[in-house]
Amino acid sequence: MDYNTEVIDIQGKEYIILIGRNAKSNDTIIRISHPESLWLHFANISSPHIILQSKGDTIPKRYINQVANMLFEYKKSAPRNSNVIYTQVKNIKLTNTHGSVITKNTKVIKF
Repeated sequence: MDYNTEVIDIQGKEYIILIGRNAKSNDTIIRISHPESLWLHFANISSPHIILQSKGDTIPKRYINQVANMLFEYKKSAPRNSNVIYTQVKNIKLTNTHGSVITKNTKVIKF
């Protein structure tokens, strides 16, 4: 497996988080994820992609923020005031360049 997985508890339910280790694994986790899962990435900074696996569950914003904070663990050089964007996987289009995507309907988390 060329990506990391973690399990977190959100209101008594376990969710799997997938974290890309490189451009190729960033693509892989998008391909294998449910379309309703959430994709997170730093805005305007090269970074791992994180997928919060869900099947359309409504995830409270504070938990999405918690997952967004994980990006700082995987990209230690990111400035602490970096913004994170997120959207559902169905709003992500892979390109011909590994790790590069086209997004729509993104939301911003400001740190």
